[in-house]
Amino acid sequence: MKKNILINATVLFLFSFPIHFLYELFPSFLTSIFSPVNESIFEHIKMLFTSLLLGRTFIYFIRKKQNSSTNNYILKSYLGILLNLFLFLLIYLPVYYLLGEILWLTLLIYLITILITESIMHKIFNQTWKRNLNLLGIALIIFTYFLFTYLSYNPIKIDFFYDPIHKNYGVLKK
Repeated sequence: MKKNILINATVLFLFSFPIHFLYELFPSFLTSIFSPVNESIFEHIKMLFTSLLLGRTFIYFIRKKQNSSTNNYILKSYLGILLNLFLFLLIYLPVYYLLGEILWLTLLIYLITILITESIMHKIFNQTWKRNLNLLGIALIIFTYFLFTYLSYNPIKIDFFYDPIHKNYGVLKK
């Protein structure tokens, strides 16, 4: 069990690095949906969501190949991702507002929250739910990306959406 949690956490953590630079390398509307368009906290939450979703998809195919339980995997993954983002923000925001952005500390917080979430979700992934709720999970993922996209192009003018590097909100104007 601990080995699976560590492997899953590593996979989920590593997926965030290519996603971080996707929009920068290939700026388009499509990449703006999944990748940060600036250096705001909000855009990095979108990045974490995408990387966790891609990592969970990768893990799904491994679990399926090993004949492990995939009952309601999509909805369970979505709930696990939300839990991870909540824990990350709960720990990260006070540290950020107290100390500022310290990359190694941010990455450490992210890794710790993945490990915590994976420990919790390990039990949930092995439960069997009577109803198939994967369509609900798919709908929630689509809604989340709709919301991310809308807010990337129409950001709220608060700190959470502010890019301190470019001193801007939302998609950077070229």
